[in-house]
Amino acid sequence: MGAVAAVFSKSNIDATCLVTKMLRAMRHRAQDGAAVAWGENFESARSPADLRASSPAKHVAIGYAFTGILPDDIQQPVPAGEGWFCLDGRIVAGQRLVGVKEATRLLDQKLNSAEFPSIQSHIDGAYSACLCVDDTLLVTRDPLGLKSTFMGRRNDLVGVASDRKALWAIGIPEPTSLPPGATLTATPDGVTVNLPEPAPDELKASYGSGVGAEELSQSLAESVSIQTAGIDRVCAGFSGGVDSTVLAKIAKDAGVDVLLVTVGLGRTAEMTQAESVAREIGLPIVTKEFSQGDVERYLDRMLWLEEEPSLMKVSIAMALHWAGEVCVENGRRVLMLGQGSDELFGGYKRFATILGERGERAALEAISESVRTASEVNYQRDDQAVSSLRAELRLPFATMTMRRIASTVPLGMKVRSPSDGIRKWILRDAAIRIGLSPAVAMRPKRAIQHTSGIEKAIRELAKKQGLPAQAFLENRLREIRNRFSTANGKGEPTVIS
Repeated sequence: MGAVAAVFSKSNIDATCLVTKMLRAMRHRAQDGAAVAWGENFESARSPADLRASSPAKHVAIGYAFTGILPDDIQQPVPAGEGWFCLDGRIVAGQRLVGVKEATRLLDQKLNSAEFPSIQSHIDGAYSACLCVDDTLLVTRDPLGLKSTFMGRRNDLVGVASDRKALWAIGIPEPTSLPPGATLTATPDGVTVNLPEPAPDELKASYGSGVGAEELSQSLAESVSIQTAGIDRVCAGFSGGVDSTVLAKIAKDAGVDVLLVTVGLGRTAEMTQAESVAREIGLPIVTKEFSQGDVERYLDRMLWLEEEPSLMKVSIAMALHWAGEVCVENGRRVLMLGQGSDELFGGYKRFATILGERGERAALEAISESVRTASEVNYQRDDQAVSSLRAELRLPFATMTMRRIASTVPLGMKVRSPSDGIRKWILRDAAIRIGLSPAVAMRPKRAIQHTSGIEKAIRELAKKQGLPAQAFLENRLREIRNRFSTANGKGEPTVIS
């Protein structure tokens, strides 16, 4: 895993130097080195700070910040056809997830300017991919937007990177997300962003009979199998709720060595619940208690990683970061999470509220919209939360296959009434079918930012400063960006430690 960086300009620029600068801004993602490629040239180094690549009249270059997770992971970019290819993430191939080495072979016929934009129609997975051929740059992102990918422009310069800070480093102050499934193409003739074809009418499908709980449990088993294939040991972020427990139980039944992880501020009720459920399903669990001081100590780091002063995002990201640290501390590099379930199966309370206030179609539209926006709201945040760790997220609910299946589930198997405090009925039925007790299967959803105690702790820090939480976080992030700008002006962009 790591980060992609790429630039293109019709003017004479030192593209390689700019990419190097971007990689230095993302050096927290480069624990095992970095490299930049342009034309027929390639340069790698143990650290982005050691790269010296320069080509003053080069229009396009791509680079990669590299942290190895699995034994087959290799430094990138890699040669592909007549150019260079980067894949941050993994694609599904033969019922398993593979990295750039195998992906380059499988996608060989697609790694050219004409065919590259169509790769989403042929593969599933979590990825951000860049291809540099002659004076052409192409960048695409998986249709669910599981890997963070940002783009921005300055005059005729176009930049793409896994973090906004890489674009800040080259003078692009307000990057935007590359839409999930979109392809950016930059050539001397111009720059275009082609959006994916609209998804089938999920609302119409959701009025039908759709799949049942038995089919859903089988599909989840297949998804967990793909996400864990070839991995000896995994951690699972665990709350004892239906999402995480279903995944953990399926993985255990498939013979995967699963260690459950629960974190929080002090000894939370969630930890007690998680330990109880862990005993019920027969899996080991590690709980780790953090303190108010830890929240303050990690806050700048999380703002730097997330690049947004959002109380909810920073609170959730901190919990995921802590879980990732525990995963690595216990000698494991893959962290499985239940993200995506609430969007697919109507888990949020607001869906029941909308059902009561505006009717079935409005509730279905809200569920469909939450699936479409999950990248901006959730997946991008989660990817960035663990980006400085030697850990990789695996999300069995967040696949195109699961999205297609969920789109056929009738509303009544997701949300049943305006007062529905349970929701996700089809998933709970599937949970019982795989052997979970009704008490676990029917446990109501509780938000991690609240149950972990992190959001409350940040509000208390803000109160000490006499500020609302939002203003407090905005001030902190502004200070961080100012420090970054000062350091970057000296050619030494820094990362918050």
